[in-house]
Amino acid sequence: MLDSVEKLIELQKIDNRIADLESFINDVPDELKNLKKDKELLEKQYEELDVRLKSLKEEKNAIEKSTAEKSSLLENAQKKLTTVKNNKEYEAVLKELDTLKKEIYEEELKALELDDEIKKNEDEFQTCKEKKKDVDIQYTDMVSKREKDNVSNKKELEKLIQERKKAVAGIKKQILSKYEMIRKARNNLAIVRVENETCTGCYMKIPPQLYVEVKKEHSLHQCPNCQRFLYFKEETENVSK
Repeated sequence: MLDSVEKLIELQKIDNRIADLESFINDVPDELKNLKKDKELLEKQYEELDVRLKSLKEEKNAIEKSTAEKSSLLENAQKKLTTVKNNKEYEAVLKELDTLKKEIYEEELKALELDDEIKKNEDEFQTCKEKKKDVDIQYTDMVSKREKDNVSNKKELEKLIQERKKAVAGIKKQILSKYEMIRKARNNLAIVRVENETCTGCYMKIPPQLYVEVKKEHSLHQCPNCQRFLYFKEETENVSK
């Protein structure tokens, strides 16, 4: 096989592996993406429930404080009732007592309603907290595993980058320039095998005479359709494109 072809094939193998590693390192798997979405959703729900629960408890505390103050006023008004000296004062104290009793009753009802709502929100908060904890653990474990996998991948990538530097050093600049241009334009694939007069890069038939020239291996040839470099290997040799 032509020396320049062998070198390009070797370079292509290195570039393919580099592309695979970079894709694995940079791409986030769907499972991790979905887990992250669940994590963010639960975090938002957790914060909303926490704020809601605190608000309900503050509201209940305020009502209880108000009820205690009104109960004290009620007690004073009841004492005042025994000391009034005329009907006008008596009626005024009775009105005050009625108003305070009504307000205390309404606040006690509201406090009971808030108790129910607080209990319901506490149950939701606890359920959310447990789900959030589980998802956080799953997400952390998955990220940790992926980072461990990427340690070896990054080491291999660094090694391949060094190998690539050595590989390109042995290729003529003009050929290398064409190779890089084709690789960038053709999804990282710049040199492919030709089989039965067909380019295995674009799967288009090439002219019969070009097929003959590629098989002779006297010089580099390119596919007229996709411009990829072509090489020929017998099927029994089991060489990938």
